[in-house]
Amino acid sequence: MKSRLWILLALPCLAVGMYPLIYLFAAGKVGLLQTKNATLLNDGWWRLGFYSHIVCGGMALLVGWPQFVKSWRTKFMRWHRLAGKLYVLMVSVSGTAAVCIAPCSSTGWVAGLGFGSLGVVWLIFTWRAYHSIRQRDLYRHECQMIYSYSACLSAVTLRFWLPFLLVVCRLDFRIAYPIVAWLSWVPNLIVARFIVSRRPV
Repeated sequence: MKSRLWILLALPCLAVGMYPLIYLFAAGKVGLLQTKNATLLNDGWWRLGFYSHIVCGGMALLVGWPQFVKSWRTKFMRWHRLAGKLYVLMVSVSGTAAVCIAPCSSTGWVAGLGFGSLGVVWLIFTWRAYHSIRQRDLYRHECQMIYSYSACLSAVTLRFWLPFLLVVCRLDFRIAYPIVAWLSWVPNLIVARFIVSRRPV
């Protein structure tokens, strides 16, 4: 059962983690770029922030999920530590970029505040996890990483919620996007809280 659950987690993480390649290699406007105006698309700083966010965020998603497989991290502790450091680096870049570009959301301040808050929360939990392991506090490190990766998984849950709001609920994008800016990560943290509360001390 656990193996099946890990496969269910790994597949969307791999798919969404590789998704930024579409932005890097596709010609013309794709994905969310279609919702941006020409002025923003021609802003070099915004483009730097956007691509830093999606590429580094994708990398964090790809290297993060195996860290929760106990048999893997026990057997390959050296690789676990290297992957963990890479995860912290990728989150630091992606989360900071997210905070910087969030005010430029094409649907207004509600979406901007939602995604900006996510960036801050992601950074805080990740650095708490890193600080905890530096202090040899393994239990707190694992708890903080559960919160951190639940925030990281917003990239996956967003791609489930947004089509649901647009297709099933028939909401206009200008209404659905501000909702998904919060819905993509707040429930994730609630689930993370439930998981942490059930862990033995």
